[in-house]
Amino acid sequence: MNTLSTGMPSTLGSYLTICNMFFGEESVQAKFIREKIASNPNGADEEVIAEESQMMYLLFNLPTEGTEEMKALLQ
Repeated sequence: MNTLSTGMPSTLGSYLTICNMFFGEESVQAKFIREKIASNPNGADEEVIAEESQMMYLLFNLPTEGTEEMKALLQ
C-alpha cells in the first residue's frame, strides 16, 4: 500500500482525516469522501490508488455544494 506524504496509508479514511483538518468536517470535500466510504465494502480502509497530487487536486477543485456538478458526483 502506498503511503501519503503525511505518513498515513493511502486510504479513504486517511483522506477523510485530511479533509476534516484542512476543509472542516462539514465541508463538501469531507462529505464527498464520507459518501465514497459509505458506498465501499471496505469502508475507510479502502486503498486509494490515485497519486496523492491527483487526489489533492480533486479535493481542492470540487464544485460547491448544491450545484448540479456536485449532485452528480454524490450519486
